[in-house]
Amino acid sequence: MRRWNQMSTVAFSRVMCMAAGVLAWFAGSVHAQAPASRPTEITLLGSVFCNGACIPDPKPADHIMVLYAIDGTPRVRAAVAEIMAKHYPRQGLDADAAQEVMNQFTAQLKFYISADSPALAAAGNKPNHYCNPAAASAVTGIVEERDGRKWITAARIIPAKLKYPEQMLAPDKPFTRSDVEPLLLAVTDKLTLKCVAIPPGKFLMGTPFYMWPYYAEEYPHLVTLTRPFYLAEIPVTQEIFEAVMGHNPSTIKDPQLPVQDPRFTDIQKFCQILSAKTGRKVRLPTDAEWEYAARVGTSNPGFAEKYQDQNSSGPNGFKVTLPVKSKKPNAWGLYDMASCWWEITGDRGMYNVRHSETDPQHPPPATDAGNKMQRSGRGILKDNWSIGTHEFIGEKGYAGQKFRVVVEAEQPAAAPIREK
Repeated sequence: MRRWNQMSTVAFSRVMCMAAGVLAWFAGSVHAQAPASRPTEITLLGSVFCNGACIPDPKPADHIMVLYAIDGTPRVRAAVAEIMAKHYPRQGLDADAAQEVMNQFTAQLKFYISADSPALAAAGNKPNHYCNPAAASAVTGIVEERDGRKWITAARIIPAKLKYPEQMLAPDKPFTRSDVEPLLLAVTDKLTLKCVAIPPGKFLMGTPFYMWPYYAEEYPHLVTLTRPFYLAEIPVTQEIFEAVMGHNPSTIKDPQLPVQDPRFTDIQKFCQILSAKTGRKVRLPTDAEWEYAARVGTSNPGFAEKYQDQNSSGPNGFKVTLPVKSKKPNAWGLYDMASCWWEITGDRGMYNVRHSETDPQHPPPATDAGNKMQRSGRGILKDNWSIGTHEFIGEKGYAGQKFRVVVEAEQPAAAPIREK
């Protein structure tokens, strides 16, 4: 299990002389008039985390703290507005646009926190970067530029509430849809499971560096899915599971609730039985297929608040979800992708890779011994977990688990239709 504790700031490398011109740029017109010999502190708001969590191949010297600013001074706000105006289309981000927006934030609004910052010395903790999430922070200090980087010597780092552009919080609208009719998977002679046709596509999987919340497990990278597939519109219910398997492991019984905490070996058997019965390949979705479908093929940042009308969490924390279809589906017609339970995928529990992938699969080893092997769990949304968050789960954990299935397409589906 990951540790979800709040990130504590840490101490590292030395600061050098101040650059009054760079300070004036970030402080705005008021600060620009301060004497060069007496640089003025400014406060930048953004996400603070380890630099090693946002570069492909970090070396020991790269593990220093950085801030991706989103607010704090007129100049920062102007830079954000410019990025949104020039690089964030009104219809949302496809994969290439998402990569460019992230590049722009890195070039214009990434600050390195100097090693001898008083705020870091006061924290007094040794580095443990990859066990710590990003922290939404207000960083107060002196800004300078050297070696092509922006640095801030932080006198104070405190928690802050961040406000991102409204356009980033808009509901996801798909760029494409499939013209293939849904598939009705025969469970019994009278019971079927509707599966939605998902078109192939390319997206930026994970969480962009400028966004909070962000965890090192969610490293953003380009993923191309070349094959269409069908994804069940709902998680497998207790009614469906019992009809196939002859038993129901759920603690709270209700035919329309997702089956709760099925054993991994039973999920495999469930898929094998339906595959044999229907003559179609039935399996768990990969991690990439699940996230692509949850985000309806877009690469927009996955802020949790965007999915609240789809979130089927019950009123009692992690204890129980609502019956399936209690909340709205996403724009591709998929229900209950967000809830208080993890959805089990076919991939092992692992950090996102740090390079582009095509049709990625990362299954657990063949020696998977039930609850001894971790898998990737998806779909729990909270104020500090996004749609890109995933957890490493065994068969028992701090939250319930459910699953939905993929049915592989027998042949390439018709070309996706571009949305207008």
